[in-house]
Amino acid sequence: MERTTDLVKLKNGARFTWGRVTEIHEIAEYAIVEYVEDFAGDKGTTKYSTYVNGKSCARSYLSMDAALAGCIAYKIEGCNHKADRYFISMMKE
Repeated sequence: MERTTDLVKLKNGARFTWGRVTEIHEIAEYAIVEYVEDFAGDKGTTKYSTYVNGKSCARSYLSMDAALAGCIAYKIEGCNHKADRYFISMMKE
């Protein structure tokens, strides 16, 4: 079976490019695909891939919090955003 990052296909059971999907979370225009990495190096690690308005942001995060911040930053700043990193860093202090 072919692998994909297409959100509609993933919702219909298609195989995810980066690993095994465990859940798809949706909040308003944001979607976060929770998956278990199946490639060498990070194999077995749970990650979160982000989507805004059904379009992949082409980023994965190690926590749901960081993924949600990433979705918001992508929506406001576009694909070269950095606001999510600053936000998470500020919250850790």
